[in-house]
Amino acid sequence: MRARFLSFTVCAVAAVLLNGFVDFSPAQAAEKAPQYSIKRLDKAGVEKYIESLKGKVVIVDFWATWCPPCRQEIPGFIELQKKHGDKGLVVVGLSLDDETEAVKDFYKAQKVNYPVFVVGQDTTAAWGNIEAIPTTFILDKAGKKVGAPRVGYHPKEAFEKEIVPLLK
Repeated sequence: MRARFLSFTVCAVAAVLLNGFVDFSPAQAAEKAPQYSIKRLDKAGVEKYIESLKGKVVIVDFWATWCPPCRQEIPGFIELQKKHGDKGLVVVGLSLDDETEAVKDFYKAQKVNYPVFVVGQDTTAAWGNIEAIPTTFILDKAGKKVGAPRVGYHPKEAFEKEIVPLLK
């Protein structure tokens, strides 16, 4: 666990430092989001949840409770879900934590208003081997990835600028 924490922390810091040098333009070709099954915290069992969200704009956030930049982004996602949920936005949190209880406690304490799942390496591999967190994807109403993944902390306003045109 300690080695995993250190590697994610180093990658996250590097991603944040390099963030200004990476092109996240939406001009990149749209790529269909991967399909897989994941366990949702607030429901028992496994379901293909992301596939069921076609017709909605989706923010998919890979994060962990022990990741400071991840924790910093979550209040913005809560606000975005509150503000744009009735317009067709769904934020989905994919936690990389080893312990589901820690995620449940965090979910309740922060009053997270969007679905959160605990996922493993098979899920990160399906999305392109997530190497640093937070890593966030935006999916259009057809379920296709919009632009490159957003790696490192991004303010709510940056996400809002990207999703508002997609909600129309």
